[in-house]
Amino acid sequence: MDQFDIVLKDFANWKMENIDVIERFRNHRSFIYDRLEPVYAVLNHIYEQAVEQHELDEEMETIFQVGLSYLHAQFEVIKIYYEKLFDADCQAFEAYTPLVGYLLFIADLRADLEEFEDAIDYTELNEVETLLENMIAERRDDFEVAADRLNEAVKRIVKDLDFEYVSIIDIFVEIAENLDIPLSTDDALVIGKDI
Repeated sequence: MDQFDIVLKDFANWKMENIDVIERFRNHRSFIYDRLEPVYAVLNHIYEQAVEQHELDEEMETIFQVGLSYLHAQFEVIKIYYEKLFDADCQAFEAYTPLVGYLLFIADLRADLEEFEDAIDYTELNEVETLLENMIAERRDDFEVAADRLNEAVKRIVKDLDFEYVSIIDIFVEIAENLDIPLSTDDALVIGKDI
């Protein structure tokens, strides 16, 4: 069994463990499902292709491995909020998914900016992250304030670095389009542009 077969089995196992929660999010038309759908749809497509053809080219393997790693990490964070703070109550959780999405966006941004870490002042972003975590824990719903603060922090970082940020979600939307994989909405969530 080669390394990629193990990755395929990891996806199948991950999906079996999480399908109930994913389906609950999908059925509720959850913001979280919309956010992760491009990655999830591409992984499903590539998985089915690998099962049918018993092989994939190197590019598809790389996309699959990156997507699975990303989906696994994101979903672990989501499940902590969903199961621990909201007792697996999808409706209660859904009310705060924009804030959870902002936290996931911050994690994505930090990961993508690791190489610039010494050149970035994260103070404002750290403050926004703390604000978001507190808002979720305290069930506060002033989402516009949070979005404005996050947008300002991100704009400052991007401007200081002269950097155009493209999120992994944006990349997987493009991959889905190139592979003719339908997504549930035509205006897929592109959270890197504006929060």
